[in-house]
Amino acid sequence: MYDDRNAWTAARAYALWEQAGRPFGQDEKHWGQAVLERDLLERTRASNDGAEVVARAQHIAAPGIGTRHRILIVEDEPELRYNFVDFFDQAGHQTFEAGNADEALIHLKNSEIDILFTDVDMPGSLDGLGLAATVRSRWPEIKIVVTSGLITLAHHDEELGISFLAKPASGFELLELIGGRAQSAANRG
Repeated sequence: MYDDRNAWTAARAYALWEQAGRPFGQDEKHWGQAVLERDLLERTRASNDGAEVVARAQHIAAPGIGTRHRILIVEDEPELRYNFVDFFDQAGHQTFEAGNADEALIHLKNSEIDILFTDVDMPGSLDGLGLAATVRSRWPEIKIVVTSGLITLAHHDEELGISFLAKPASGFELLELIGGRAQSAANRG
């Protein structure tokens, strides 16, 4: 495990350095961030049965007045994930969160989800595009928003119920997109 940890940390630190534009003299900063991410991954890794993920979800309050959608936010960068969770909670939506596709699948199997909001580049058995494909085939009624710093286009396919949004996406862009989806779903139903 130790060798895997070092290899993962080195690869992640390099990716962070590249994302930052390869700045000179900031190796330690990127290495530190990678170590923090790996520690978080190890502390939040789901067990084989996913019991702790389900237990976390059960602490989420049942939908109340004003709750419009149940949104699953899948993002491996904790700060971004927490920001989106807070934003959608304050907007009156019920949110679930996952740090990778494996955790997301546990939520999808055990909770009713209306909208999947997923990043593309994530660790685990599936990336965001693989997760979107799995959700599309197993739960076709779920609307999907895929975001990435690698994808530079904004596109919405109403027929498939999938939208692609470039990072950094603001909560307001997503709220508008989700609001538009709710209207078109209401018009069809």
